Amino acid sequence: MHTHNKYCITLSIVACVFLLIGCGQGQTSSYGRAIENRSPVDTATILQDPHNFTGKTVTVQGEIIRECPAGGWFDLKSTNGAFYVDLHPSDFAIPQKVGKTVLVEGEIKVENNKPKMIGKGVEIQ
Repeated sequence: MHTHNKYCITLSIVACVFLLIGCGQGQTSSYGRAIENRSPVDTATILQDPHNFTGKTVTVQGEIIRECPAGGWFDLKSTNGAFYVDLHPSDFAIPQKVGKTVLVEGEIKVENNKPKMIGKGVEIQ
């Protein structure tokens, strides 16, 4: 549990730094690695058959509807559903951006028959 607390504190500090740096209105902010595939996959396709995407790296686009206070994960909603994006394994976080549209690239995993993404790169629009 002690290691988890250190990790959360570190992510909180990183998130605060991002907040202090800030960004201009209307600009795209990037976090993690650069997104290589700029063509998002329809999230409905992933939600219908998540096992078909397991282990594959895909790009999705949607709105952040809920976010970890430290920026280490968020729920992404598109017109076709929502799923969980975890940034912790990739060792980066994003500032609080609930309501913003994002482009996310990462690897699809399936837990309890539901898809989740291990985010590798995030662009906030």
